Amino acid sequence: MPIEISVFSLYKKIIKNYYNHNNFVVFRKPYDKKIFFYSHYDSVGEKFFLIQNFNHNHIIKIHPKNIYSVDIQKTYKQENISPSFWEKNSSFLTDSYKYKKLIKKAIESIRKGFLTKVVLSRSIKIPFRNFYFKNTFMKLIHTYPNALISLWYNFHYGFWIGSTPELLMKCHDKKLKISALAGTIWGLKNWTRKEIEEHKIVVKYILHLLKSYRGSIHIKNTKTIKIGHLKHLETSIYFSFYKEPNYYEILSCLHPTPSICGFPKKNSLDFIHKNEGYERNFYTGYIGIVNQTNMELYLNLRCVRIKEDKKEMILYAGSGITIDSDIHQEYMETENKIKNILSQLIFK
Repeated sequence: MPIEISVFSLYKKIIKNYYNHNNFVVFRKPYDKKIFFYSHYDSVGEKFFLIQNFNHNHIIKIHPKNIYSVDIQKTYKQENISPSFWEKNSSFLTDSYKYKKLIKKAIESIRKGFLTKVVLSRSIKIPFRNFYFKNTFMKLIHTYPNALISLWYNFHYGFWIGSTPELLMKCHDKKLKISALAGTIWGLKNWTRKEIEEHKIVVKYILHLLKSYRGSIHIKNTKTIKIGHLKHLETSIYFSFYKEPNYYEILSCLHPTPSICGFPKKNSLDFIHKNEGYERNFYTGYIGIVNQTNMELYLNLRCVRIKEDKKEMILYAGSGITIDSDIHQEYMETENKIKNILSQLIFK
């Protein structure tokens, strides 16, 4: 059972682990009323926090000696929070030429029949002087109640903070849940064939994967979920196995899904590695809790890498490219996804 502590004690633990260069994570699961804290301890327990990068060649496991929790309702007070970077720099835009050229190249590959969908991403760097970790984390919690909010630290990779809406997989005993989330609109836009077909590719991929297992499947109706000013299509898929499977095997086959990579998987991965032009690192990897064979893992989206030594932040965003894609709209989707997290960052 988690040990409940005060928010002051939590800050002390975070600072101590940071100065000792020890891995730690602070997180709040969707709709939860508690913040949890894990810091790495030199023993391998049954429960740990798992962080995996996009290319599956870097993995971090945070094995805690004790798990601590803070009750948000008891500790949170509405504060006069400083304006965010976005509010102070409303005209902030990024160079669009390179990314639009990449989208055009992807559409040409799709027309030639090499791909059905490919998810292309980009990153932007912003300088900063002083950053409010605490205020940003609390703002994310209260702005995005239906997302996993996380802040983790590793000596080699620095700080990462994010608010991801996408559950990759949740499993317990013989029960599995996978969330297919793809298709994005904003403002007064309505769903079009492009987003609907893009979403169907992800659903079909998951169903095809589960066909090789014996059990019963239940697919919920596709719904619209809101994350700030963005809307996404989400389909929840449940599977009850007759016999408990190897969930690590399922995880290995599942990730990366077409929601962050594309389809067919091999072709889309090849296109990304040859053309994207930068290292995604832990963006579009996965993060979450593992307890023996039970897992609750989320795709690492709407995230920011914070390089304290260089006083620099890296933000990431991507969009799913299909035959029906409009180059400018795909670019604007990434702008809006960057705004979704950038608008919550608090600076002194």
